[in-house]
Amino acid sequence: MNNTDILELKKRLKKENSITRINAAYVIGMEKKIQTTVDCYFSDLEESEQFKYLELIKKGFSGVLGKNLQTLSFVREEGEENAKAMMSLLALRDSELKDENMLNAFYESIIETYVSLTNYLIVIIHDAYDVEVMGADHVLQGESEETYSYIYCIICPVNLCKPGLCYNEDENTIAAIKRDWVVEAPEVGFLYPAFNNRSTDVNELMYYCKNPKENHPELIEKVLGCGEVASMDEEKEVFHQIVEEVINDTKEYDTFELVRNINDCLTKMEEQTVSAEPLTIDKNGLREVMRESGVKEEHLEVFDSHFDEEAGEDTVFKVGNLREKKNMTMKTDDLKIMVKPESADLVEVRILDGRKYIVIPMNSDMEINGIMKRIVEKMSEE
Repeated sequence: MNNTDILELKKRLKKENSITRINAAYVIGMEKKIQTTVDCYFSDLEESEQFKYLELIKKGFSGVLGKNLQTLSFVREEGEENAKAMMSLLALRDSELKDENMLNAFYESIIETYVSLTNYLIVIIHDAYDVEVMGADHVLQGESEETYSYIYCIICPVNLCKPGLCYNEDENTIAAIKRDWVVEAPEVGFLYPAFNNRSTDVNELMYYCKNPKENHPELIEKVLGCGEVASMDEEKEVFHQIVEEVINDTKEYDTFELVRNINDCLTKMEEQTVSAEPLTIDKNGLREVMRESGVKEEHLEVFDSHFDEEAGEDTVFKVGNLREKKNMTMKTDDLKIMVKPESADLVEVRILDGRKYIVIPMNSDMEINGIMKRIVEKMSEE
């Protein structure tokens, strides 16, 4: 799924569009048991409850594509036409959440698998969206050729609210807050089937995780039956390892200059690409980036070897996961310098009197720990 597809579905999440059904199970985490459930048409909820549920559901459509939001494919055993998990989700979707046995089996699969130290609420909705035809001018035509029927599930932690004081209007007193169990923003969620290019794709789903470093692989593998996609941090770590090994093996490149050049190449690639899909790059593409960044032809075989070893020959990276968008950082045991990528060409590494130095031109006033030093002296040529 791309950003356009995600945004279209998120915009639909309004009270007037009336989600078909909503089901929920409140789980006591440590005991792995369901305390209470919700099972009704969405329109049967109180209006205030509808808005609160919609707020939670929308959170599951937020974040960065490729980081918080990922498109996952089902793992298929050799000789099997469809994965078992996919067929179960498809049956749950087709039941429109009206089959109690299917719902209970779905809840139990999560409860037995999901790792959580807190209580949590499983919320699942069903909706049917008449997808309007979009013309070549990207204007909706007002008629539909497909109904996109889907389920969306989120898992929200439930914790006691913080202690404190409040004003009790009935008794006109200041008193301690009554601590209740509060449903918080979702940790994970998934949409099935995927909404790819404004159409149903039963072979994929969209997965949401609030914290990409804690994406609950046990849920992805055992409940959803999908292959896990490397996170942004994992892709960047593997890429850094490849570049680091190339630099250390060849030993004739200035590290800062080469890293800066690589980041510049990746940034230009992404800026020059107009697409709703995340830009990806394979081994050959990165090989060309290394060449353009200054790696000599005779050293590209070193890159090939380390790429195959660290990532695997067929691995494809997302360019946005590799390039540094905020600051390039130089660190030693004694100092740390952060430079915006667009200003990285100001930094030079020079050898003076036999020692290597980082040289940064002073083109503007300087602030140190909040104290401003105005540059007014004229520097001598020396």
